[in-house]
Amino acid sequence: MALDELKGLETGTQTVRIERGPVRVFARALLDEDPVYDGDAAPVPPTYPFVMHHWGLLSSEGALTPGLPIDRLRGPGRAILHGEQSFEYTRWPRVGDVLTGTTVITDVRERPKSNGGVLEFYEASTDWRDTTTAEPVVRSVFTLVVNVSPPKD
Repeated sequence: MALDELKGLETGTQTVRIERGPVRVFARALLDEDPVYDGDAAPVPPTYPFVMHHWGLLSSEGALTPGLPIDRLRGPGRAILHGEQSFEYTRWPRVGDVLTGTTVITDVRERPKSNGGVLEFYEASTDWRDTTTAEPVVRSVFTLVVNVSPPKD
């Protein structure tokens, strides 16, 4: 059964500095050789906010990545899958930006499967703001799916 009690839970805040090296590495991992990603004020590739939790942390405050409580979603007969992700830009993040992101679990739902199992959906939204101006920069939304096997007879 989906963990409805997680809906609305704020799971943490992190501050990151967008650094040139990780932006360049990320672009190249996507096979994007555009030199625009090599500059000191380069924009980030379109899906880069998905990894900002992992690159450029400014302190140990985010030693554990804010997001979904994976340990509570694991278990026998439960397969965790990447669902979808989306990004809503107010302005494009650039190398040198220092951003603070707060993550909230915004939706929890489930759907029955024809074989008697269920799919559980957990959506987390991170609002990234410029630390200097507090202006919004980008919202990153991630959906994780838990495929729950049907009960054994």
